[in-house]
Amino acid sequence: MKRILFMVLLSFLLLIGCGNVNDVTEIEAVNLQNGDNIIIPIDSRDADIILEAINKKVKTDEDISSLLNYEITLKKNNEQEAYKIYFDLENQAAYLAKDDKLYKIKDNAAKKLLLSDVFSYVYVDATIYDSYVDINGKKISPYIEYSWNSKNINGHFVSSAGTLTGKYEKNSKIPVSQSELIDVKYEKQPDNQSIKVYSEGNLINSGTNIKDVLSNIKYDGEYLVECHGQWHLKEGSRFYGNQTLKFNALIDRPADINIITRENYPGNILLISVENLNEDEDVTITTDAVKIDNDIYAYKDKNYYIFPIDLYAKPGEYKVSAVINKGRSNEYTVEKTLTVADKSFKTQYLTVSEEMNETNNDNAAIFEFAQLVKPARTESAKEKLWEGTFIMPVEGELTTDFAEIRYVNNELSSSRHSGLDLAAPTGTPVKAPNNGIVTFSMEGLLSPGNTAVIDHGMGIFTSYYHLNTINVEKGDEVKKGDIIGTVGTTGFSTGPHLHYAVSIYNTYVNPYQTLSGIID
Repeated sequence: MKRILFMVLLSFLLLIGCGNVNDVTEIEAVNLQNGDNIIIPIDSRDADIILEAINKKVKTDEDISSLLNYEITLKKNNEQEAYKIYFDLENQAAYLAKDDKLYKIKDNAAKKLLLSDVFSYVYVDATIYDSYVDINGKKISPYIEYSWNSKNINGHFVSSAGTLTGKYEKNSKIPVSQSELIDVKYEKQPDNQSIKVYSEGNLINSGTNIKDVLSNIKYDGEYLVECHGQWHLKEGSRFYGNQTLKFNALIDRPADINIITRENYPGNILLISVENLNEDEDVTITTDAVKIDNDIYAYKDKNYYIFPIDLYAKPGEYKVSAVINKGRSNEYTVEKTLTVADKSFKTQYLTVSEEMNETNNDNAAIFEFAQLVKPARTESAKEKLWEGTFIMPVEGELTTDFAEIRYVNNELSSSRHSGLDLAAPTGTPVKAPNNGIVTFSMEGLLSPGNTAVIDHGMGIFTSYYHLNTINVEKGDEVKKGDIIGTVGTTGFSTGPHLHYAVSIYNTYVNPYQTLSGIID
């Protein structure tokens, strides 16, 4: 009789397991392979299956180290119990571990676990193809989104979707330079493959070969890459579906230069962009079509050189050479061809009194200009101050054009005309053609008369000569359209007009060109 009572008690203990499951309020299942977390209501069929598996088990010492596993937590009002469930899909078996003790779940309960949607990942893990990104032979596992269909132990297809982290080096940001050999590798080549590249959420390139797709990206930056592989359902298939490898490609291309301006005439502004220049790199640009140096300026995601094409440059092709990292071990050179087009300039014959002519050519006037006006155009704001196109400072009759060849009293002037002479009545308002900072404001100069100079940033200056009145002072910030003075006839002038000049530092350039905008 005692033996019978003992057997009944033992059966009862095996039935309820190591703990009391009657007061469980919720079950949490965590896939330890990919981190997926599933909350299982206690009144669900899946909860009944898990609790039954915990109760129906026998102790074992089998080796389960290679098996896929989940962490199961039984949550109670005041405490919780943690278990690990291991799955052997090949033998349709399951195991339970708790407190360093291992149990084999009885066959019927194990099969119910294998048919539960909670553990459908076991079929994905057993069938999904291995995939990774290969960089010069190095295997990298980015995040892999999958949608997979596998037959369960009853022969029915089970759908599962989620994210894999891969089994190789984890990396969601992969550096890609011009020399990198990059490929997407699969355990079995998919029936269809597509590569898509996004920048700031916009699709910018696509194709079927990742190296070709990435090689078409010309600019440095971080790009989202999606490599989508699809395996079709075929006769006799036990599984099919798709997976998408996602990672951020950190593109690093060699520095390059581009000639931005299209109308490249003598006296015009030459704009050259420098792209993909890293912070630790430097660049030096030279061309025989330009006679002065200039700084490099950063704007948005590029760098720019703004040069004045030499007013006396002959028409033809000129080599533009950019040396990157000059004098360093990683020095390299990029070359482009600049075509300077032919342009004819007007000739003007001007007759003035000998007294005025002597005043203009007086050494004192030349010295004064060199000492006062030129220094105001030697330092420029590093950032771009202007916005959009430049407007004309005054509406007047053009009496002398830029770079006109001038004869004064039948003698050839030693220099070309530096700007535009715009005739207008005395007192006509003169507007700032764009935003900037006043770097010079002075009355009574011998040759230019009342003069103002504005810095628009990045080496671009505008100058205003022969003003009647000046409304700005050095250091003032002006906006496009602000009144900076009025038209006059001070200094070397034969009548009321504005001499308007645009220069790159102290080298004058075509004022009309700024009307179409620079960089913008």
